[in-house]
Amino acid sequence: MKRYFWLILIVLPMLASCGGQKLLVMSFNVRQSHVREAEPSNNWSERSGACLEMLQVRRPDLVGLQEAQFKGQWSFFRDTLAAEYGSLGIGRDDGREKGESTGFLYRKDVLTLLDGGTFWLSETPEEPSVSFDEKYARSVTWGIFQVRKSGHKFIYMNTHLGLTDLSRREGIKLILTRMAEYNPEGFPAMLSGDFNTNSANGALDPLRETMVDSREVAPKTDHLATYNAWGNEKKAWTIDHIWLTKGLKCLEYRTDTTPYGGHELISDHFPVSVIVKL
Repeated sequence: MKRYFWLILIVLPMLASCGGQKLLVMSFNVRQSHVREAEPSNNWSERSGACLEMLQVRRPDLVGLQEAQFKGQWSFFRDTLAAEYGSLGIGRDDGREKGESTGFLYRKDVLTLLDGGTFWLSETPEEPSVSFDEKYARSVTWGIFQVRKSGHKFIYMNTHLGLTDLSRREGIKLILTRMAEYNPEGFPAMLSGDFNTNSANGALDPLRETMVDSREVAPKTDHLATYNAWGNEKKAWTIDHIWLTKGLKCLEYRTDTTPYGGHELISDHFPVSVIVKL
């Protein structure tokens, strides 16, 4: 009997590993805090608690943020959720604490961060900089993760692409180059962010060679606008995306239009998320 007991202890973890590890991965443009909104309830001071509630309710295993001002927004999420979430992120304007961050948060009980950093989508990617006919500094925060339970490893990148096709095209080229450089072992890859364009844009064509748009391949999905323009349907646009390495199974894609904290809209973007199986 003891022999069978020990056999069960050995086999069950193996079966669980073969079944694959499911992760909830999210991308969320939180809307920068220094803008004075036309509707006062949309100001960051009024909706910060609603954004936090969304994260506490959904509990993503990994979430990449965009437009989060390092001081007051990124630091708010990082510090408030520090008991459960690890983090990596810097200000894009000076590489320290100035400007917006493309940082991410990850559940410490689920994931271990093995390596990571930030680079800029420019001709000098190692330092805060602006290139490619772009108005603002654009950055990418990346990490190599290991799933604690199964041991699976993957690379994740989070970004906020530029406003012009030139900057997006050059940005995607650099992202793919760095993805291969940081990931020589070929772990599964995920790329999330506000791309400032829809998935059909030609600037994203290089992605299609090795990755797929989760919205298009998930068996359970939607095609809702992700930029809601604070309820202005005429300006709504699907520009937030999560791309996955081909062969990485996407079980579900979701645009989260749920009200939180008494706010019909917690940002001018809806959070988007996927459930992936490694």
